[in-house]
Amino acid sequence: MKKRIHFPLWIVYGIPVFLWAYTYFYHIYNISNGLQVYREYGFIENVTDVMLLIAIILFLVCLKKVELFWEKLWLLVLAAGAIYFLGEEISWGYHLFHYHVSDEWVQLNCQKEPNLHNLPGIYGILFDKLPRQLLSIGVIIGGILGVIADRRDSWPNNILFRRLIPSGETLFVAVAASVVTVPEKILEHIWAETPKWFILGNAGGELKEGFLAFFIMLYAYGLFRIFSHSSGNGVVDSVRTASPPDIQ
Repeated sequence: MKKRIHFPLWIVYGIPVFLWAYTYFYHIYNISNGLQVYREYGFIENVTDVMLLIAIILFLVCLKKVELFWEKLWLLVLAAGAIYFLGEEISWGYHLFHYHVSDEWVQLNCQKEPNLHNLPGIYGILFDKLPRQLLSIGVIIGGILGVIADRRDSWPNNILFRRLIPSGETLFVAVAASVVTVPEKILEHIWAETPKWFILGNAGGELKEGFLAFFIMLYAYGLFRIFSHSSGNGVVDSVRTASPPDIQ
């Protein structure tokens, strides 16, 4: 059975811990100095955008390497999802190119931006809450499947499906995204008034998006390594005979 893709632990664990620590320290620094606690397009947001852009490029490169229709379809879904994620994050380039937005749209959008996730009512559910929840659940499932596949060389029996399963190390990133605001929620039940420096607010949401983007980038890079190794031969034959090296 072909070997699985693995990532150095300092990347999988170190980067989320660093981003988490940075967010808290930056938050505390702003409060201590009476500065604006939260602002858009800060370090975390920019890192998120870069990771999503890298993932999109890798998905598209993989798309040219695969031969099977259902693998191409899966990569198209992944690329489209990452493009939507990035597009919404950067308001589809509005703050970069300052293009005109109709008055009707501005009145609908709570942040006066040309994105979909800030629309009210049912639109906010369809374009914000639903995709966010599906992605949050999806990365957890993917991480769990990755752990199982890493520990069981013969699972799943379908090798072509096996190579699409994320690395098991990504489970830590997925869990981190799910529990990013848990500490402050716990303290809300312990203290009568939670200290302001511990309440991330909007910054917590941005941090979660950063973790989700990091998971997507790791998954994209893992697929890139696998498909790059198997390209040049028949896909089915190469998957059965080749074993890509672990990432070190």
